Amino acid sequence: MGGVVSATQNLAGALAEKHQVEIVALRKVRDESYFPLDPRVSVRVLSDLRPHSPVSDVDDPLVDKFPLIYPLNVGAEKPVVSRLAELRLLEYLATTDADVVVSSSPRNTIMLAQARGTYLKVTQEHSKPAIYAKDIKERLFPAYLSLDALTALTPEEVADIGRQVPAVRDRLAVMPNCVPAAPIRSKGTNKVVITAGHLTDNKNHALLVEAFAQVHAQAPDWTLRIYGNGAEKARLRARIEELGLSNSILLMGPAAPVTPEFGKGSIFVLPSKREAFGNVIVEAMAAGLPVVSTDADHGPRNILTHGEDGLIVPRGDVDEMAKAILQLVRDDELRRKMSENAVRNAERFHETAARERFEAIVEEALARKALPRHATARVDAEGSVYIGVGRLPENARGADLVVRRGGKDVEERRFPLSADGEALIPWDAGLPHGSWNTLLATPSGAEVPLSTDGYGCDTRDLLAVELPRPQGHALALLLPYRHDDGGLRVRSALREVHAEVGPVQVDERVIRIRADLWGAEPGSGAVVEAVHRRDKKRVLTFPLQDAKGGTVAAVIDCQRLAAEHSDKDDKEVIWDFWVRPADGAPRVALAKLATDVLRTTDVFTFPRPVLSSGSATPAVAGARPSVVKRAIRKARGAQGATTPPAAASRRTELRPYFTALSQFAVKTVRL
Repeated sequence: MGGVVSATQNLAGALAEKHQVEIVALRKVRDESYFPLDPRVSVRVLSDLRPHSPVSDVDDPLVDKFPLIYPLNVGAEKPVVSRLAELRLLEYLATTDADVVVSSSPRNTIMLAQARGTYLKVTQEHSKPAIYAKDIKERLFPAYLSLDALTALTPEEVADIGRQVPAVRDRLAVMPNCVPAAPIRSKGTNKVVITAGHLTDNKNHALLVEAFAQVHAQAPDWTLRIYGNGAEKARLRARIEELGLSNSILLMGPAAPVTPEFGKGSIFVLPSKREAFGNVIVEAMAAGLPVVSTDADHGPRNILTHGEDGLIVPRGDVDEMAKAILQLVRDDELRRKMSENAVRNAERFHETAARERFEAIVEEALARKALPRHATARVDAEGSVYIGVGRLPENARGADLVVRRGGKDVEERRFPLSADGEALIPWDAGLPHGSWNTLLATPSGAEVPLSTDGYGCDTRDLLAVELPRPQGHALALLLPYRHDDGGLRVRSALREVHAEVGPVQVDERVIRIRADLWGAEPGSGAVVEAVHRRDKKRVLTFPLQDAKGGTVAAVIDCQRLAAEHSDKDDKEVIWDFWVRPADGAPRVALAKLATDVLRTTDVFTFPRPVLSSGSATPAVAGARPSVVKRAIRKARGAQGATTPPAAASRRTELRPYFTALSQFAVKTVRL
C-alpha cells in the first residue's frame, strides 16, 4: 500500500487508452491489489507466493534461494526476490516483444540496464537516489548509462541526478506521479483535519500531534484523523493519551484507498521530514482540501502554491504548523477559496478525459452483463442511501435491490431499481437495527450479491445528517460500507431512545462520560448503570451529574470498579454501561452509533489506568509510604514493637472501550 504502486498503476491505466500495457510483478503475495487497476492492463506474475493459488510456486526449491544478480536486501533472512523470480525476470527481459520496458524501482533498473533487448529502456525514480544505500548506488549509477530515458518527480531531483551522473543529463526528464481525479469532493464544512501515510519516523505524525494539541486548545470542536499504520502507532497513541486528546485525535488505521475519507475533512496536513513527491497531497487537493505541508524535499513545493491552494511551513516547526492549521480553521472563506484552487491545480497531475473514458467502459461492461454485480452507494444530506448498479439490461428490468439480514430470523426488505439501475433506501424506511447484505433480484427470482470497491461508498454527507430525528425513531442512520469480503453492506442504526456517547475523559481517579439522550427526558431516579457482563444481577449505579438540554453526564469512580473485581471473578471482568432515564424506565445502552466509523473499538480509544489496593486503604499505583510513616515504623522497630504485616496489594487495570456493538464498556483486568 504505497505511493509507487499507486502511481505505477495509475500511469498504466492512462497509457492503456492508446497502448497495450502490461505490469510485470516479480512476486505476488495478495489476491488483489490495494489500488484499482484498469481492466485493460494485464498482469504477468513471475513468482506466485500465495499458498492457496493453483499456480503457486511456494514448493519450488528456488523460492528459498537468494538471487545471484538481482541486488539483495541487506539483512534479509529470506530472499525478497528469489532466484526463481530472478531467472524468470531474465527470461522475460530476453523474450518480451514490448516496445518499451519501464522500471519503477532501482533494483529492477539494474536488471533492466543489462538486458539485451532492443526495446526502449526507461526508469522512473520515485525517491531520491542520493539517499540509497551505497551498494545500490554503486550498481545503479553505472546502470543509468545503459538506459534510454530516466525520469524523476521534481526539477530539483532531475538536477540532483544530473549532478551525480552527468553523462545522463540529456536523458533526464521531470515526470510527476499520475494521480487520478477524486470521485468524492469535500464540502469544507466538517470540522475535521485529516492526514494519511505510513506511521513511520519520516512521515513525522508526532509533530502533527504536538501541533494539533495547540490547535485544540483554541478550537476544541475540531478533530484530527490520522489514517495509516506502522511502527510509530503505539508511541503516537501513548502521546495522544498523555495529552488527554483521545477524543480529538483519532488513529483511524489504514484505509485502501484512502481518498474517499478525504471527502469528510476540511483540511489536509502532511508533516513529513522528506517527501520526494507526495501522491497524497494531490489526492487531497483533488478532493477539495486545502493542504498544510512541511517544506519536505522536494515534492510539496512542486505541487502546492503557498497561499493559493495550501500553506507550506518549515520542517520540524510545531508552532508554525499549528499556526497554519489555525489560520485555515478560523477563516471559512480562505478555506473555500483554497479548496477551489486546489481542485483546479490538481488537474495537472491527472488526465480527466482518460478517467471519463474508463468510467464509460465500466458502465458499458456493466450493461453487457446479465446481472450487474458491482455497485456504488451514496448517502445524501438527509441520510437516505442511493445504491446504483449501472443501466440494467433488458432482461433485468423491474429488478429490486434486496437488503437481507441474516441470523436466527432472516429478514429482508425490497426497494425498486430504476431503469438506470439506482435504488433508494429512505432514511425513514424503518430498516431494523443491524447489518444488511445487499443483493440484486430479478422478477424471475434470480439474485446475485452486490460488491463494491474502495471508491464505491460515498458517506461524505453522513457527518452532516442532523440528529436526533424530529419524528419517528430518534436515531435512524444508514451506513453503507465495504465488507472485508468485498460485499456491499448497509448498517442500520435504529433506536427509539438512544444515548449517544460524546466526550469520555479518563484518569486514575474517575471516568467522566457525557452523552446526548435522544427520545427521552431524564426524570426522577435517572442514573447510569454498569452491568456485569456475565452476572447481570451485579449492577453498579452512578448518579447523573448533569441532565440539561438533552445531555447527561456521569462520573465513574475507578476505585469502585476495581474494588468490585473480587477474588471469585475471572482475571477479566466486563461492565457494560447503560442509562436508565427514570426510575423503572427501560435501560438505554450508552453507545456511539451516530458516526461514519464502522468499527469504533479501535478508533475511539482511552487511557488505561492501573490502580493498586490492599485490604485497607486503597492507594494509587506505585505510591510509597510518606516520610512520617517510614519514621514511625523505624522508631517502633527500635522499641521492639511489632509492625502489622502490610496488606497484600492488588493491581487492577481499567480498560474503557467500545464493544463490537459500539456500546461503552469497561474491562477490569487483574495484573
